[in-house]
Amino acid sequence: MKKLLLSASVILLATGAFAQTKMTGETARFGIKAGVNLSKFHAGGDDAAANAFNDNAKNNVGFNVTAFGDFGVGNNFFIQPGVSLQNKGNKFESTGTSTIGNNTVTTTSSVKTNLMAIEVPINAVFRIPTGDAGAVQISAGPYIGFNISGKDKGQTTITTVNNSNNTSATVTNSNDRDLSFGSASDKNYGSTEFGANFGLAYRTNSGFLVGANYGLGLTDLTPKDRQANANKLTNRVLGFSVGYSF
Repeated sequence: MKKLLLSASVILLATGAFAQTKMTGETARFGIKAGVNLSKFHAGGDDAAANAFNDNAKNNVGFNVTAFGDFGVGNNFFIQPGVSLQNKGNKFESTGTSTIGNNTVTTTSSVKTNLMAIEVPINAVFRIPTGDAGAVQISAGPYIGFNISGKDKGQTTITTVNNSNNTSATVTNSNDRDLSFGSASDKNYGSTEFGANFGLAYRTNSGFLVGANYGLGLTDLTPKDRQANANKLTNRVLGFSVGYSF
């Protein structure tokens, strides 16, 4: 993530060519931004199950759309609340092989989880002017998220090879399901999430902006009634967006 944010900062500093402005304690503006998310789940804990999950978890490609306001509280310092639609999730892939008699059986499983959430972030933003081009914006702050819909798309492929005559047979099964949210043990995920955002962006003085954001989930996505130990399942989201504020 550090390399991605560093690369983004170099690109951001090279954009824009407009007159410098200063954001004061009396300044207010509004904007919208949208982009792409790379998200995955992270299993907490040092046990074998958590390590195996993290080793097989892959990024899920989603999207983000955010409406926000900038409210100046001092020179080049402002508070940025917003309302955001976030498409998060995870890809999980695993492969196992076993030998039974003369047969070698290879099982490949994949599950793609898509979660839709409404988030309310409140970020503190520090603005660093860059000559007459615009300004770098560094942000951090908490968010609360509400999971509203989701779907699992699963697929299992079993290939059986007969080692005696070198023949094979393959069977593929799909298993899709809609996700449910709440605290009860029969739900798939919790309905509410708390986390922290860390962002880096560049805004030209004409209002165009481009940036990167890292969302760190802090609360367990597992429904409360199924939280049997200290291990947690949390969100990790790296987002890129472009937008405009006025």
